[in-house]
Amino acid sequence: MQRNIIMKATGIYHPREVVSNQFFVDYYAKMDPKLGVQVEHLMAHLGRKNRFISKDKKETVLTMAEEAAKITLAKAKLSPLDLDGIIFSTDTPEYTSPSNAIMLRHALGAENAHTVYDLNANCVGMVVALDQASALMKSNHRIKRIMVVGSTMIHHYGLPTDPITYACMGDAAATAILEVQTDESEAGFLDSVYATNTNLHDYILMPECGLSNLYDSTVAEEKKKWKWTPFDTTEAENRCAKIIKQVANENKLEMEDIKMVFMTQFSEAAINNVSSQLSFPREKLKYVGDIYGYTGTSSPILAYTHAMEENEVSKGDYCIFCSVGSGLTASAVLYKES
Repeated sequence: MQRNIIMKATGIYHPREVVSNQFFVDYYAKMDPKLGVQVEHLMAHLGRKNRFISKDKKETVLTMAEEAAKITLAKAKLSPLDLDGIIFSTDTPEYTSPSNAIMLRHALGAENAHTVYDLNANCVGMVVALDQASALMKSNHRIKRIMVVGSTMIHHYGLPTDPITYACMGDAAATAILEVQTDESEAGFLDSVYATNTNLHDYILMPECGLSNLYDSTVAEEKKKWKWTPFDTTEAENRCAKIIKQVANENKLEMEDIKMVFMTQFSEAAINNVSSQLSFPREKLKYVGDIYGYTGTSSPILAYTHAMEENEVSKGDYCIFCSVGSGLTASAVLYKES
């Protein structure tokens, strides 16, 4: 019998406030009419329409994660006491100590969850966390269920004069409950491929000044926000296409055997490029960035959750999750629906 690690349920939470492209076009047009036009073109290129941005000062990545966790537990018909672990992926943590996973465990009352830690691989984080959790569960017979969490609020740390870090982002949390399932055939998480190139290691910095300088009053406030230096994303997109194909081929699959690919939702143009590189139907690369904006680590799972709710994926289907993190590092994970 195979010890398969499957996703029993996934769930999404987002704030209530919807902010449209036009808000940001108008915002930047007040600075400079030409900038407003540029932002309008940027939103079209990225495939943005709306995003959810919290206006509640009491809402954090932790409170969003808690709401998403409750939704997912209800869908899975499980109690917090059924969880053996929590892995929390974020690059906008509410705390660096203790871990956000510890805080979420306490908030949920998940008293049986003992494998509890945070993971920061930036935007590829939740894909990496799913891969780590499944590998851990395959090797450790004591662990039956792990909740993987992705939650970010990037907009709130963005520089208001920078359309990328401030206007393109949305607030959201996603959770997935991984569960051991024994079966005669292999299913669930099957394999993963990583590819890293650090030539852009200093292009996306948060905070720009480094944490060691965060409380230095002589450091300008804008240096304590995200720094995003524009760069050509083509190489990273091509790298994604390469490892998506690699993880399929090394498991004796062709791209026509893959039902859907769930990529980072940063750019619809990037998804179009990967589709072209792979000669893979565009409609099978799910895009929800027009609904949520860019939510970083959780974005591939947002797309997957929508596909499941819309019955686009069925038992036995092969899917691939792929994302890119700052620096840049990429991961592709092969999954067979159980």
